[in-house]
Amino acid sequence: MKNPFTDRLWISREVRLGIVVAILFVVGAIGLAFGHWRVGITAIGIGIALVAAFYFAVVRPAQIPHDAVLVIRLAGAIEEDVTRSPLDQIMRRGANSLDHLRYAFDSAAIDNDVRAIIVEIASFGAGLATAHEIHRLMRAAQAGGKRVIALLRGDDAGLREYLVASGAGEIVANPDTMLTMLGVATGGVFLKNALDKLKIQAQTLQWKEYKGAAETLGRETMSPAVRESMEAIVADWEKILIEVIASARQLSPEKARELIAAGFVSAKFAVENKLIDREGYIEDLRTEFDPESKRKVFINLARYRRHAIFNRERGRRARIALVHASGPVVSGEAPATGEYISGVATASQIDRASRDERVKAIVFRVNSPGGSAVGSDLVWRAVREAQGRGKPVVVSMGDVAGSGGYYVAAGADAIVAEPATITGSIGVVYAKFNLGNLLSELGVHFDFVKSAPISDAMSMARAMTDAELAQLNETVGHLYTTFTAKVAEGRHLSPEQAEAVAKGRIWSGLAAKERGLVDEVGGLSTAVAIARDRAHIAKDRRHELITYRAERRWLDFRGSSADVSTPWTIRAAAATLGIPSRWAPAMLELLICGGVMLLCPFIEL
Repeated sequence: MKNPFTDRLWISREVRLGIVVAILFVVGAIGLAFGHWRVGITAIGIGIALVAAFYFAVVRPAQIPHDAVLVIRLAGAIEEDVTRSPLDQIMRRGANSLDHLRYAFDSAAIDNDVRAIIVEIASFGAGLATAHEIHRLMRAAQAGGKRVIALLRGDDAGLREYLVASGAGEIVANPDTMLTMLGVATGGVFLKNALDKLKIQAQTLQWKEYKGAAETLGRETMSPAVRESMEAIVADWEKILIEVIASARQLSPEKARELIAAGFVSAKFAVENKLIDREGYIEDLRTEFDPESKRKVFINLARYRRHAIFNRERGRRARIALVHASGPVVSGEAPATGEYISGVATASQIDRASRDERVKAIVFRVNSPGGSAVGSDLVWRAVREAQGRGKPVVVSMGDVAGSGGYYVAAGADAIVAEPATITGSIGVVYAKFNLGNLLSELGVHFDFVKSAPISDAMSMARAMTDAELAQLNETVGHLYTTFTAKVAEGRHLSPEQAEAVAKGRIWSGLAAKERGLVDEVGGLSTAVAIARDRAHIAKDRRHELITYRAERRWLDFRGSSADVSTPWTIRAAAATLGIPSRWAPAMLELLICGGVMLLCPFIEL
């Protein structure tokens, strides 16, 4: 049993600094005593400089008022992990990270220096699962005795924004903010007619009937099977919203159901129907907490994180590795911009974490619609090898972890999903474009010299023959069989049970839990708790989450998810297709290149 006192000495920066400064002062005093003035003054000067540097660079920035009000602004993209290259961090220092939000809310809930939290909410980019997690974080802070106030300050606030706001004890809305309570709807874009008009033929294969990703290219409307799965998702999402909002706002389920589909309503209507508490402005809240307008009590998220890290990150603790995988999965050359999962890089991160003797367990955070089959398999293999080294791997799913996003998780020791997570989609699609007719209209013709009739089968100059498609379909079916076999092995299901939940069908986190595809419903904290248990970390021992990231260079913009680095044409295409703009470059590249894909449709509220 380790001595807690020696553990604190081992980690304390103050103690280490004190030892160094004391040595410098002793050297300086000895130098002065023996007449070595230059040595003595230099040593003492260095000691004083170190103390001053530590105070101004570390201690002072971490200080906050004893009656601080933490102000968190939710606007724009809310990403899993915003840390990129150093230059990218400088350019995007205002970006919100879900990791940072978790840390801030968890810390503030038990921080005696924080008396209230104000959350300003405008239009933000995140799915329903992320909104639900932030809602729970706010309610937990409120349960910890903090006053939590949500301010809706955008031109409009949809159900995602309102779901977050309802986690606060008080909701204030700008008088001109419109609430768009439009219920739940989802769907997809169907391009067959447009492709026909352009004389582009899309040849697609899908395993199996629920695999809807290929329908975007090959159908005019969704198939009955895909409609069935979408209707189930919509029903689950509506159930989640009704239960959460009814509980938070003390409404009956019937009233909550009515209000989430009330339509376009004013702040006044929202007050009258108890959706919000009052109309107001941020200035009203500032005046309430700071009547003399000194503004010293208000602190932002970045400043509070420095304070929390300075005060909480002490002592020798058990280390749990955190690996993020967010975006479409790619195996080869990555897109120049946007967010993606490199199969090679992510496997390397898991490998490094598993080889670190200090790491007791790995939490693998997945937020991905899938993509490359090979890239997904590389990550799956890395998870299994980590387990072979004695490191438990627990997956935490974000807004979506489907198809390849489920493949990478299937072999983990445990899987945790949010109730609204889109997961499953255990299936395979193939797509190939025939541009021959379009190019012929433009006067472009092809001529090949072939060793065999099939040699130009992958050319965009012609369509595949029925025989070629049949052969390819058999190969795609083999990949589907491999996928379902790995799901059966990882989830301890029989082949028949795995097939019943596969067929390309997407499930909500709630439905996936009922069918054995996930173990628990919850967020990252639930996954961490399971990882602690699997790693046999004592309940009274603290842990630290250490993020393992791919190595980046100063001027490396690859993988940046800043919208400014994504061309407006791609952002427009992303909005049309209903996918996050930061995922658009990789998603569009996957669709254009075609081939075998483990891809699930990304559906939004």
